[in-house]
Amino acid sequence: MNTKPHAALFGLALILAASGVSAAALDDIKLEVSHEPCDGAGANEQSVFVYATNLNATATIDVNFKYDSNPAQQHFILFDANLNPVTDRFPKFHSRRLSPRESAKIGCTYTYRAAPHPPGLLSVPIVIAKQSAAYVEANAAEAAPEDARSFAAFVLQGGINQCAAGARPPGLFYLVNLHPYARLSVSMNLLDSHGTRVGALTPTLAPLSATRVACSNGLSNPGPLTSAALEVPAPVAVSLPAAPPPEAVPRAPEHSEAQPTQPQRIEAPTPAPLPLGAIFRTQNVCAGAVTPGWIKINDAWNPTVCGNPATMTYNVWTLQQLSDQPVGAIIHACKGIVPSGWTVVGTAWNPTVCGHPITNQSNVMVIKRLD
Repeated sequence: MNTKPHAALFGLALILAASGVSAAALDDIKLEVSHEPCDGAGANEQSVFVYATNLNATATIDVNFKYDSNPAQQHFILFDANLNPVTDRFPKFHSRRLSPRESAKIGCTYTYRAAPHPPGLLSVPIVIAKQSAAYVEANAAEAAPEDARSFAAFVLQGGINQCAAGARPPGLFYLVNLHPYARLSVSMNLLDSHGTRVGALTPTLAPLSATRVACSNGLSNPGPLTSAALEVPAPVAVSLPAAPPPEAVPRAPEHSEAQPTQPQRIEAPTPAPLPLGAIFRTQNVCAGAVTPGWIKINDAWNPTVCGNPATMTYNVWTLQQLSDQPVGAIIHACKGIVPSGWTVVGTAWNPTVCGHPITNQSNVMVIKRLD
């Protein structure tokens, strides 16, 4: 007797059963925008907490949440805990374990980045959605502890003249907590123009918030973080009525999370798998003409390729594809010809990219796709 068809059918049944369990676990998670302000909201006092609640009275659930900017898929230039420039990209994903009937903070409705036009920071709306979920044993092993330093980032807001004059362009450094729901405590040194320690700071930041830490010039420049720690808020057990059947639950618009003044249920259909390669496709090429359908977003000197220049010459360009970006997408690109179907919504000075100018000039343009 040939058992292969039976084995195949049994395997298919297991896959379908697992899919049904995952869907049921996702239905057991409720998202709600609260009236509770996020501590240290800073530039936007409308930022409020988003809560996730496990409606199941007996099962523990691991949930993966998706955090996207509004408009979606934006990216920004940040500096990491060692003050190295990095590209910060949305969407992001973060998992959390919820015990039966547990309600927990999973994020805020805004975060902050450098603004195209100072003096204030840019308030970036955050849309939170359920990505996937699975039932787990209550004592099942959890993921390794998170690296607190990876959630600390510096924002350089140029065009600020509140600090002392110096060799660098005027600007303020802000520290941003990138973690969606944990408080971040750090220690950092302040350095003079020779790199000598002249002081220290120990700020504590609320989730997704920002705080001013130092100037780009003067006697107190920021140094790399010397330590960092995360503090996750304690879970809260809630007493909930029995969950209504799925067909009786009203569904909110896709971006209801971005309307904190009108709290509402924000469940949405499970999104399709994210094609990361199609959304953020970049390539490094030798400096020269930009390929149609791409745009220059950065440049760098590499003496081992592209002519092997012995002196600093930005001989390598980083290009990003434009054709795979949706309408409303925002891209920070090197200032130049605006592609057809896009418009400039802002300009900025960033000394770490696009020619790396040491004087204050608009070397970056912020463009938005119209069609």
